[in-house]
Amino acid sequence: MKLLFVFLFFAATCQAAEPHLPEGTKALASGAMNGRGPLALVNLNHHVLGHARVFGSKEDDLFVAGYGGPQAVHLFRWVDAAETGAPVFAQPVEVKCAYKEKGSVFQRKDGAIIGLWIDKEALVTTEFDREKLEFRETKRVKLPGAVKSPGSVGVLLNEDGSYDLAFEMSNGGKGPEGSPNTEEWRPFNSSGIAVGELRYRYLMGVNSKGEAKQITKTKNEVYFSMHGITAVNLGEGHERDLVTGSRQGNLVYYRNKAASGFELETKRLIAGEDGNALRHPSINPSVCAYGSGLIACGEGSLYFYRFTGKFTQAGAPIFTEPVSVLQEHADLYAGTLPAPTTVDWNGDEVLDIIAGNSEGFVLFFKNVGSNEEPKFLPATRVQAGGREIQVQAGYAGSLQGLQEARWGYLSPNVIDWNGDGVPELITCDITGNYMIYMNRGTKTEAKLEAAHPIYCDGIDLHGMWRCRAALAKIGERVALAMVDGDDQFHLYWRIDDYNVEDGGKMLLEDGKTIGASGGVGGMSGRCKLDFFDWNQDGKMDLVIGTGRVCSIPDRETGYPMAALGQNPVVGGLIGKLVDSALPTKLKKTLGTPLVMLNTGTNAKMKFARPLTFQDAEGKVIQPGGAHETGAVGTMLGGNGPNLLICNEAGRMFLLPGKKLQTKP
Repeated sequence: MKLLFVFLFFAATCQAAEPHLPEGTKALASGAMNGRGPLALVNLNHHVLGHARVFGSKEDDLFVAGYGGPQAVHLFRWVDAAETGAPVFAQPVEVKCAYKEKGSVFQRKDGAIIGLWIDKEALVTTEFDREKLEFRETKRVKLPGAVKSPGSVGVLLNEDGSYDLAFEMSNGGKGPEGSPNTEEWRPFNSSGIAVGELRYRYLMGVNSKGEAKQITKTKNEVYFSMHGITAVNLGEGHERDLVTGSRQGNLVYYRNKAASGFELETKRLIAGEDGNALRHPSINPSVCAYGSGLIACGEGSLYFYRFTGKFTQAGAPIFTEPVSVLQEHADLYAGTLPAPTTVDWNGDEVLDIIAGNSEGFVLFFKNVGSNEEPKFLPATRVQAGGREIQVQAGYAGSLQGLQEARWGYLSPNVIDWNGDGVPELITCDITGNYMIYMNRGTKTEAKLEAAHPIYCDGIDLHGMWRCRAALAKIGERVALAMVDGDDQFHLYWRIDDYNVEDGGKMLLEDGKTIGASGGVGGMSGRCKLDFFDWNQDGKMDLVIGTGRVCSIPDRETGYPMAALGQNPVVGGLIGKLVDSALPTKLKKTLGTPLVMLNTGTNAKMKFARPLTFQDAEGKVIQPGGAHETGAVGTMLGGNGPNLLICNEAGRMFLLPGKKLQTKP
């Protein structure tokens, strides 16, 4: 029953209200030549279905499905190859298709473009109509009994026009029981070891005669999920090999010695040029053979891996490090669940954007325009200690368990922490730890040291997960505000580079503390704080990015969950489970930018209750996404103050403050 509840809870909470932005609002666009930037749909996750010559281009066009957001199949026309070797595509067009997942698209020798789809216990064949941009069903067959509830399908073409199929199968393992949104949830035991069975995937093969058998050596091949299977031709003796993705980011290779059907060797991990296994930058990559390499994508944008033509001594194919697949006339892309701030990062007296994201990176968007008319180049990753910053949960860093090891939810903020004239980074992430990256460079060229903990009373500064600290210079001191372990706003003051002193709980006008979350466990945190003088009265207000589960300043009346949410339409068994098992009823709303005005002084702050940002028609601004929403006040864009916000699919929007109202 507990496992059933987890599923029902997930299904109910995935319902979301429609996002709302002021009419005419467009995402910030790439300022690179031809608007080139990383290819990403308006979704959290991507799956490359396959490729074919649709538009008569020099190279194949690409079929991509998106999940976490508007679910649809898209077609990208090939345009060019970038200097990195990665393909460049035009803007996507939506393809009409009855199926949005568990599919594989390929082109036969006669030019026909075929899509195979798993529909429960059936395999559906469709053919693509180039004129109508539509996949039409042509055949439906029941899957063999041994192939039950497959996760994905891969296709191996034979010389005679037939094909063999590989299916991703579950070994039946079960994770920890219960809901991560209750006090009782314990994904790790008292020894710090993950509980529940490790869930693995393996491959079943069905040859052209319809005969099914297990084709991998074991049923414990890839942890959690493969997210797709692709056939690869890596040269003589390797014409019919297979590659899968994985939850943790490994790209898994199987040499197939059979001229038809399957005879797979033991798995190997695709290697980089240093001989070590490559690891995709983000969680859940699926894979698709393309040109001289692979396109892989999961959460975040698409990447291209080029095959070097070489193998390790152990027989693993060697690919280059991944580079971004590009799109022309692209939106500026900040990765999934971005948390932005604006700062002059390179000393040219114009505001740039620094953003963190769920992949755990810190990104720098250089403003090559002006403060009044900004124009941003696609992101480069910020380095510290000579390496790109990437923070992820690892084995035990997520309160929701081992399966979240590859998420980071990194939320940076920027301030000149020690008064030496250059900006430092202070971050929080999936772990709830607060870290500082000291800048030993110059105004024009940052040089960050590796992350260092911030301490209070000798204890690492730690609070709710997936939050961001607000930072401000107030008088001669630097203030840091965060969501503490009591789930309340808390103020600290800088002592030195690595230490702060307790400034006490932050309070409302009536003297009450300010709560942040609508629940416990997975329903906690996700609050992005930022000091900014929104009403230009000389006092530091709080501009706040939230997730749907935030409830500020209390769980009974707070924003956005209690105040803006609606109980989902559920009944019967589901309704009873929801009402009886959660500390607060489920709410259907989205992450919502908020402002809390400081009605005290900067030295002794007190805050009014939260206000929402609304457009001229009185509609609440919600950029899209339930998980969390980044938001900051900024003077970027001229005639400020203005509001920079993000949706969870990685788009950023700059809203003129003059066109916004702040109301309950």
